[in-house]
Amino acid sequence: MKERLLKVVVPLFLVAVMVVAVVLSGLPGELQAAGGTTYNVVLQKGSPLVSLVSIGNGASAPQTGDNDGITFQMKVEAKAKTEKLPTGPASYYPVTIIAKSFKVPASRFPMVGGGGMAKQTTIMAGDAKGKLYISGGDVDVSQVMGEKKLTAIIGDGTVDPAGSLIIPISTVTTVVLESTGKPFMTQKMVINFTTGKNSILIKGSKSGLEGKRLPDDGPTGYLPKPLVGQPLNLDAGTGTLVGTTALMNLKVKILGELDMMIGELWVMKITHAS
Repeated sequence: MKERLLKVVVPLFLVAVMVVAVVLSGLPGELQAAGGTTYNVVLQKGSPLVSLVSIGNGASAPQTGDNDGITFQMKVEAKAKTEKLPTGPASYYPVTIIAKSFKVPASRFPMVGGGGMAKQTTIMAGDAKGKLYISGGDVDVSQVMGEKKLTAIIGDGTVDPAGSLIIPISTVTTVVLESTGKPFMTQKMVINFTTGKNSILIKGSKSGLEGKRLPDDGPTGYLPKPLVGQPLNLDAGTGTLVGTTALMNLKVKILGELDMMIGELWVMKITHAS
């Protein structure tokens, strides 16, 4: 019975999340941004989402999905900034994904037990702020999730190429029963996206996910191993972000306690906003 419920309820927590794009042009390796310019981004096919789920600290089960069709706008600021990283000096353009522009196609599905239809919607919790590196960036992400706390290490000690981007994104997914219009579930999730490498490990938990890692332990054929994005390119209007996160001890009325870890890869199409 739990396996049947899992197939229906788990997608409620597969929060579609966004990615960001900017401008790569000029000489090879040189990043130039049109200051204060807004860009349209559309996620393309081949943008998978993978999760591993444990119910009541039981054995993990994989789930897969996709997020193509998500659209949003991203603004590149006019003035570059500098900072000192462990790898040396770095220069970047601040970027903002505009929350009100974020659009995720709504999904409908039958409630467990024949209780009518439910509708799922996802919004951004607020504008997302990130850094698009001109030079010196180190944007690889390695995360460890314990029983309560998620720890993220940014950078692996190697400078990444121009066009590298890192941005944390917060989304809220709400599920309502259509017959009443009342929320069935609301869940907030924060995920660190990067054009570099990204991974997450569950360690120090009571979960059935203990010792699991994404992308390594994900189902075959969905996420690349290792999970790596691609720097943004203006001429081609392309770029790829990868993200991971985990949610622990979620209380679900139908299932009880649920843990999950998530990995995503986002293929972007980037155009100037008119």
